[in-house]
Order: sequence, then structure tokens, then C-alpha cells
Amino acid sequence: MNEISKQAATLCVQGKDIPLTIERRTQAKHIRLKISRKSRQVVLVLPRRASLQAGMRFAQSKAEWILAQLALLPQKRVFQDGMPLSFLGRQSVIHHSAMAKRGVWFDQDVIWVSGQPEHLARRVQDFFKKEFYAYALKKAREVAEHAHVNVKKITVRDTVSRWGSCSKSGHLNLSWRLGLAPLFVADYVIAHEVAHLVEMNHSDAFWAVVADLCPEYKKAENWLKKNTAYLYSFVIK
Repeated sequence: MNEISKQAATLCVQGKDIPLTIERRTQAKHIRLKISRKSRQVVLVLPRRASLQAGMRFAQSKAEWILAQLALLPQKRVFQDGMPLSFLGRQSVIHHSAMAKRGVWFDQDVIWVSGQPEHLARRVQDFFKKEFYAYALKKAREVAEHAHVNVKKITVRDTVSRWGSCSKSGHLNLSWRLGLAPLFVADYVIAHEVAHLVEMNHSDAFWAVVADLCPEYKKAENWLKKNTAYLYSFVIK
């Protein structure tokens, strides 16, 4: 088991304090740095026996890389009144209606949000999770029928390391952020996970199944590689 313990630290780079999340991992073999897509913070990964001092020296030696990676992150996008966006292939604009009593709902090309303005971002995200769940469940069952397998359950989360995963029991986990991508991208990830119910690996046979279920899979993979930071730029605050 890869046990993880975390602590916070600060790295001073060119007179600027940069927060660090330090993760000590029992299975890590080398000191390394990464940028968390979800928290947008610098993460220093330490093997169990590495000293904190050695880790901080390593991080300091990579100061230019850290600044360059942080500069590549797109500006944070907070769901707010008047914000245009595309969700499940539907170009829409968020509009706040404080006096309405319907929660959040689609009306043609408008996403209406009722309630107090300070709750708007959270309400929109909850709505997107619910809408993506409904779409993904329907799509996964359609694809599974074509592949002659059975999807038993879908869970929608805000995943960090993977857009989706699949268990042998037919349980799919998917990121709700896929709803913010073009529809063919969300369809690809769903098909990818369903394909694992046929081939629980990434062999040539697996990719043949993916190609059958989603002929545009290479185009979708390329889109995800180029736009991962965009999908993770949407935040609550």
C-alpha cells in the first residue's frame, strides 16, 4: 500500500513565497515535483527515507521550472452570473435569478441559478455533476450494449489523477469536468472505461475495442492532452 502523509511548507523563489504541499509516499523512489491540477499548487513528493532538507534543496534547484509551470496555468474560472461556457456540447450562459425557487435549470441556451449569489458557483457545480451523471449513465449503457457487457454503476466525482476508471464488477468512476469538454471527448472516456469490461488492460486488443466503440478516440486523447489545464481551471472560489 502506498501510504501518504502530507504537510505544508513555503518555498521562496525570486522574493516570492510559493506554497508547497509535501507528500511523503512509502512507495516513492525519488524526490520529484509536480503541479496539482485540482489545487493548482506545487507538490513535493518525498520517499519515506528522504529528509525534508534534501527535498527543499531539490525544490529550490527547480525554481525556474516551478515558475514556468505555474505561469502555464490558465486563469481561474469561477462560475458566475453572465459567464458563457459549453456543457455537454451545449453553449450556454449562466444567469442568476435570486427570486426564483427552482434551483438550477436549463432554459434553451441559459443556465438559470436561483438563491443567494454567494451560493451560485457551488449550485452550478452540483447541477453539472447531476447532469453529467445522467448523460454518462445513458451513454455508458448504450456503449456497453454494443460491447455486450454490463455497466452496473456509475459514480461521478472530481477526480485528480484520471478522467475515469473501471472495476471488474462494472463500476465506472468519471470526472464531472468531462462535461465541460466537447461531447466527443466525454464520449471517448466513457467508451474507454466500458472497453475495460471487455479487456481489463491496455493491450492491442483493448485499443481495438476502443476503436470500435469510439472511432474518434485519438482525436479525443489529443484534445485532453492539450486542454487538461483548461478543464481544471474551473473552481468554486
